[in-house]
Amino acid sequence: MKLSSRFYILLSGIFLSYSVISWLVFRDMVHEINQQWGRQFAERQVLFDKYRTLSPLIREIRLARQMALEPALIEMALHEDDAEVRRRATRVMERYRFDFRDHSYFAAFARSGSYYFNDAAGHYSNKQYRYTLSPRAKSDYWFYATLRSGTDYQVNLDPDVHLGVVKVWINVLLKNGDEVLGVIGTGIDLSEFLKESVDINQEGVETFFVDRSMAIQLSADPTLIDYASIAKTVGERIKVDALLKNPADIEKLRQTAEYLEHHAGEVATLWVDYRGDKRLLGISYLPEVGWFDLTLMDEKSLMVIHGFAWLPLLFGSIFMLGLLILGLLLNHWVLRPIHRLTKATEQVRKGNYEVELPIVGKGEISELSRSFWRMVEFIHHTNEELESKVKERTEDLQRLTEIDYLTGLLNRRGMMDKLEQEVARQARQGGSMGLLLLDLDHFKDVNDTYGHEAGDLALCAAANVLRSMKRSYDHAGRWGGEEFILLLPECDEDELVSIAERIREAVQSLRIDTGTRSFSFTTSIGAHHPGTPQTLDAMLQQADKALYAAKDAGRNCVRLASQPVRGN
Repeated sequence: MKLSSRFYILLSGIFLSYSVISWLVFRDMVHEINQQWGRQFAERQVLFDKYRTLSPLIREIRLARQMALEPALIEMALHEDDAEVRRRATRVMERYRFDFRDHSYFAAFARSGSYYFNDAAGHYSNKQYRYTLSPRAKSDYWFYATLRSGTDYQVNLDPDVHLGVVKVWINVLLKNGDEVLGVIGTGIDLSEFLKESVDINQEGVETFFVDRSMAIQLSADPTLIDYASIAKTVGERIKVDALLKNPADIEKLRQTAEYLEHHAGEVATLWVDYRGDKRLLGISYLPEVGWFDLTLMDEKSLMVIHGFAWLPLLFGSIFMLGLLILGLLLNHWVLRPIHRLTKATEQVRKGNYEVELPIVGKGEISELSRSFWRMVEFIHHTNEELESKVKERTEDLQRLTEIDYLTGLLNRRGMMDKLEQEVARQARQGGSMGLLLLDLDHFKDVNDTYGHEAGDLALCAAANVLRSMKRSYDHAGRWGGEEFILLLPECDEDELVSIAERIREAVQSLRIDTGTRSFSFTTSIGAHHPGTPQTLDAMLQQADKALYAAKDAGRNCVRLASQPVRGN
């Protein structure tokens, strides 16, 4: 055999070996990138689905729980045969109807079984009573099961056969002390809710929500939803067994769900067999509604790079057509560009999207680098969008944690943030500020005499006084129990005392009507206006001392921290 033939055979063998090795390395690199991106995408997708679903539910649950505290509804549940009591309660429910998203409400009372309802169009105005529930009617099992559950609120998907509607129902127990008087709440149109939560038409991604028993609560396919789960036995429910046929996958899901239930906020991922395909399953627990978010993603939707396996074969074909030329130019046309692109790929794999991506080589290599550049841009843009949406939902939930659910004022946590910000601002820019610490006098007597519902009305009324008296840049909050706090930036001492007196007089003039009785109450106010910069703890201590001085002076008065104690 000629030396040239041997040389060509040797070159061919070397190149073929190199081609195989390159193909294996390229395949492993693509697989690793796809795997890491898949896990990150799954976590972000699950968090996005979680906050998108929770946002509309949290607001409706809060409103429904607030409606359940209305004394008029409690009185109607106890004295439903009194026409005037029914009229008062109906007016309250109609007022809430316009606050609910769906502009509808329902109320069902345990003693009579009466079911009241009105919809967005007001079809049942002046005839809100619709029918009487029966423990013998299967369509009414949900009501009696909810009463027995003892859970303050539940989210239930149920078709109302009497009214001919299918909604996502928010059921809140109506209580008088420990006695359960009924169930009140609202509903969200199922088709609209599905569009917002699971029916997102995202190729390769399917989202489901299941309860603790693994019964399907939300699905883009309405036939998979386990309607009225609360009224069924565990064996009657449509569960994840309808989605996952492999018992081992179902067992892994149950174990993961048990873990997440005690580690709320975490996201877990599993590879499962879904309808014959390998899918990545993202799982997260939603403690607000007691559901689990299951997001299934197929492998194609998780692949960032695919379809480039032909490149090593292309190199082999080119080499076979021109061994000598390719041998001379191999380093210039192929090896160096791939090396630079591989280094950039490694940086991207490590999460560095700011790396400068080179446009290397010519022809197919150049197109590959451009495609890779476009791919990285797409990944970066998608990550930013997901992170922005998750941040937005997180901020929405964070705001909810800073608001007192009863009065609508800032809670202690939210107020501490405002106080710390103002102290920091004064440290930088100077200025003055004042603090008012209020305590409702003899408030325990109000609760003991008129009931905690009346006490809640008194707290809301006092909060409204603060809201009306404060300036646009002041901050008012519920400090705890019957204590309130008012932060007044850029306020001199005389103005601070004047505002405090106006608040005291306004609270003293309040009259709280419980429906059967009325009462009034007063407040003691401690004021503090630091003459020199102080720490936040020091200012709060001074305001607290002034409050106790006001109480020692006989209550229903204002005392300034620097003001000597004297008679009222």
